[in-house]
Amino acid sequence: MALNDGPPFGPVVNGTMVIVFWEYRPSNVAAYLFLGLFAAATLGHLIYLIWFRAWTFIPFLLGGICQIFGYLERAAAHNHPTTLGPWILQNMLLLVSPPLLAATLYLSQHQITRALLHGTNPPTPTKRSRSCCLTCLRPTPTKTYILVDLLSIFTQLLGTILPASGTPSAIHLSKTIILTGLALQLAALGVFMGVSCGRTHARLRRAPARAMVADPGVNWLGYFVVMEVAAGMMVVRSVVRGVEFLEGGGGGVVRGHEVFVYVFDGVAMLVVMVGFLVLYPARLVREVGRLEEREKGRGGGEGGRGALLSGGGRWEGMGREWVGGLTA
Repeated sequence: MALNDGPPFGPVVNGTMVIVFWEYRPSNVAAYLFLGLFAAATLGHLIYLIWFRAWTFIPFLLGGICQIFGYLERAAAHNHPTTLGPWILQNMLLLVSPPLLAATLYLSQHQITRALLHGTNPPTPTKRSRSCCLTCLRPTPTKTYILVDLLSIFTQLLGTILPASGTPSAIHLSKTIILTGLALQLAALGVFMGVSCGRTHARLRRAPARAMVADPGVNWLGYFVVMEVAAGMMVVRSVVRGVEFLEGGGGGVVRGHEVFVYVFDGVAMLVVMVGFLVLYPARLVREVGRLEEREKGRGGGEGGRGALLSGGGRWEGMGREWVGGLTA
């Protein structure tokens, strides 16, 4: 049997395999199946993005597009397993997609928290209130998360391109760079789950915001559950992909079995996309705005809005220090 008639697959120069692309022949059936699923989910997000004008979901939409074309390239690799193009493109697109999804995750958590605690149109902060930011938002360093995301995207793009040279040093360096990007993403997601999203979720469960009390029929806390599940899926996916790159070539368990890619990457990212379709963050923000308008009509002007957010007391600056009334 010739070297490239069966796995492993890779370019052969002078009778020697330069680099192993695949430890198996990629399944085109599974690739087309996931391509269709991600196409449907991405189309749903495109419709919602336009309908709700949820521009923070642009990175999320781009992440879905990366998934579509990533699985398209895996399908192409079924018939061309020794060709560089499909291998490097699917690797790059499937690695870059989760940080794009995570960027919208961070932005959505910040947006939801502000809507519940401030309202959709918070008042202009005074000089005193600027120095006392909302306590619940202090551990939400959204800009830092986005910066880490950008670094993760850059490192993983660079790491997937380097092996094209075929030199052992470039292959080793690419593995190190990709693992660094995955570690950065894991760190950001861990802090996000434990501090930003988890802490806010627990606080709102103990002391619901006024909007949550005004309309208990809305699944307010369900949005936090979706965000926490999404972050958990991304953590699992990053760990499994990290193990895959740590194994390198030579028949590692994760690297040598395609099922890991679909279960711990494809299914995990599909859960994230579908979860945000079921409970779309812009719906919650719109619901808060609707309640504000209703209270404004009842109470007249800012007094109505104040009644929704305060419940009859007064705010101390922009913080959650509340005097006389329902804690929000």
